[in-house]
Amino acid sequence: IMAGQLDSLFKDVAKQVVADLGSSLDTTITYTKKTSGSYNTSTGAFTTTDTNYSINAPIEFINSTEDGNIETRQAKIYITPDLIGDNQPDLDDEITLTYAGSTKVAQITSIDTKQGGQTYLFTILVRF
Repeated sequence: IMAGQLDSLFKDVAKQVVADLGSSLDTTITYTKKTSGSYNTSTGAFTTTDTNYSINAPIEFINSTEDGNIETRQAKIYITPDLIGDNQPDLDDEITLTYAGSTKVAQITSIDTKQGGQTYLFTILVRF
C-alpha cells in the first residue's frame, strides 16, 4: 500500500509542478505521437495516424552550438503522462516548439522516465 501511495503522491506533485511551470512560459509545444503505420498492398501506400497534443510544459534550454552558419540548440522538456494521452514517448515522436515568433521542429534524442509502480514524469532531451 505504501508504494502505491508514494506513486500517487509523486504523480500528483509532478503534474502540479509541470502545469505551474509550463503555464508561465512563452513557449508553445505541440507533441506529435506517431503511431505504427499500415501498408496498403493494393495502393502501395504506407500510412500512419499521428495524434497532436498542444501542451504547456516547462522547457530548459541547455546548450547552443554553432557550426558555420548552422546553430543547433538542445533543450530538456518535462512532460507528465496525462499531457500526451498517457502514452509512452518514443524517439519517432515529434515535438514542435513555437517561441520568439518562430516555429522549430525538434528531434527527440533521449527520454528519461521517472516511475515507481506508475509513470509520473518524462524528461525528454531534444535537438533543434
